[in-house]
Amino acid sequence: MGEIMILDLREIIGVPGGVVSFDFEPDLSDAVEGSIVRFDPPSRAAGSVVNSAGALTLSAIVDASCVCVCARCLKEFEYPVHQQVVVYLSEGEDDGSNPDVYFFQGDTVDAGEIILTEFIIEYDQRLFCSDNCAGLCEKCGADLNDGPCGCKVDVDPRLAALGQLLVD
Repeated sequence: MGEIMILDLREIIGVPGGVVSFDFEPDLSDAVEGSIVRFDPPSRAAGSVVNSAGALTLSAIVDASCVCVCARCLKEFEYPVHQQVVVYLSEGEDDGSNPDVYFFQGDTVDAGEIILTEFIIEYDQRLFCSDNCAGLCEKCGADLNDGPCGCKVDVDPRLAALGQLLVD
């Protein structure tokens, strides 16, 4: 589980316009899956919980740097993360009816858990080192970003007769 960042909301629950700010280094290691290999410290999450006419909104900016494996060429690369998180908070128990609301009991909420959950929901499972990554040759495994591999292209047998027209 991610870094625990318990926010005390007692001061703002009944106070429209009330604000509780936070700034901490979240532990995003539970998000290491898919293309992500690891996170390089420090990660940072800064934001606030605001009471707007009785509705509590947690908003934050998460900055991190992770090392990923390209889903096409399998090379490691650095991937900077700059993610905005905006969620709604409500007192009570989660009845499962609204996945966009985080419920809390008492006067506190764990911002670390919310930020980790939102990060996992939002990031792509398949990341690429560049938009034009050519990947690996499916026959020999050569990195096509370094140039063509020299493998002969297989022709669909249904189109082989058309290939003969190009030879003559």
